[in-house]
Amino acid sequence: MQRRELLRKLMLGLPAGIILPGFLASCKDDLIPGEVNFKGKVLIIGAGAAGIYAAALLEEYNIDYEIIEASSIAGGRIRSESAFSDIPIELGAEEIHGSRSVLYDLAHHYAASKIKEDDLTDYYLFNNQLRTEKYLRESAELAGEGETLFQLLDSLGTYPGNNQSVSQYLTEFPIDSRLFDIANALIGNDYGSDNDRIGMLALREAESKYSSGDESFKFVTGSYWELFESAFQTSLSKVIYNQQVVTIDYSGALVSVATASGSIYAADKIILTVPLGVLKEGDISFSPALSAAKQSAIDKIGFGNILKIFLKFSSRFWAEDTSSIIGGARVPEYWVTHAGKDSTEQVLTAFVAGDRAQYLKQLSEADVINTLISELNTLYPSGGVVSKYTGQYLIKDWSAEPFIKGAYSFPGINSAGERESLAEAVAEKLYFAGEASNVNGHIGTVHGAMESSYIAVSQILTS
Repeated sequence: MQRRELLRKLMLGLPAGIILPGFLASCKDDLIPGEVNFKGKVLIIGAGAAGIYAAALLEEYNIDYEIIEASSIAGGRIRSESAFSDIPIELGAEEIHGSRSVLYDLAHHYAASKIKEDDLTDYYLFNNQLRTEKYLRESAELAGEGETLFQLLDSLGTYPGNNQSVSQYLTEFPIDSRLFDIANALIGNDYGSDNDRIGMLALREAESKYSSGDESFKFVTGSYWELFESAFQTSLSKVIYNQQVVTIDYSGALVSVATASGSIYAADKIILTVPLGVLKEGDISFSPALSAAKQSAIDKIGFGNILKIFLKFSSRFWAEDTSSIIGGARVPEYWVTHAGKDSTEQVLTAFVAGDRAQYLKQLSEADVINTLISELNTLYPSGGVVSKYTGQYLIKDWSAEPFIKGAYSFPGINSAGERESLAEAVAEKLYFAGEASNVNGHIGTVHGAMESSYIAVSQILTS
């Protein structure tokens, strides 16, 4: 398959509204619908998934571009660590969410033998015991309240009420308070925050538009970033590293970009793919200043504080079919890091967001690990947790990354409608891309970042 044909096929995974449905789009000769008029130069800021994919699309049209990256490596929030275990562990993005996305199509083409759907079992902590979803739905002890919770989870995209937090919304229903930690894990923590900070209208906006599918795929061998290295070698070879952008001046005919090292870049158009955390911190100054609407979007869209903590054990103490352990008081979700993968080692990943992450960050590393081991020992009192812990751990705090400052965006209390403002181009010169500016419900995902790049490139080429 020719690369141009492959990229055309990838577009079929985009949600309706970005491109024609698959059976029509496959008849088109071009990736970008509409007449391509642009002949100038594009500067891409950021070499994560959004930036690299934008470069690959521009490459297809022989558009002159440069791509600059603040750090010394590409990948952004896709990063693996090979020294901790016998296979790479994913410090950032870890799963492919759904089979109807540009990312799934990419993986299916370049790494079909390396991806596998997660078909294992989630266990939920209820009343100090680990239970299945079936138990929570059908338990006489819960008198239908477990079923109510899961029905609510399935109906978030059709929420009919006024704006409030998820926590407030849950109190309107007869749901056992012992299920609240599970609800926080499945909503707030999953979105990179907690239920007190997730707004129902912004959540409805995301859930109603989400279209890539409910499946979850993981790499059984290799790493996430290896997929991008295989697919986008040319674009990656052109990245200019260690160029932290500090000012963007779009007042003239060309856009002028200055970096902390003193370098100056000029282009007709800019695609800005830096994480939302960088914009929130004001690390880049704009001339003219961004509009009040744009700044409001930056301020109101949430940006998560997430810890991923990896613990290695000498042998397994969890059930063999375990995918995740959900609903802990300190750690909303643990998952079996190497489940279904080509590994002989036993590793758990603790995934902690929001206030719980902030609490752990205030502790010493030793106290963090002791807290997790203590909780796991409570979850598996006869599992020999303490004796099986090898003493090996790894903590990844994405908020400590100077050019990222967090994990991914979440539906903040007052952020409904704000992503459209964030994604809107400025003066037909400055274009925003990345998961936070995704307007199709795929926020916080790699394929959402790629979709936003497709939109930005489409706007530039047809402008």
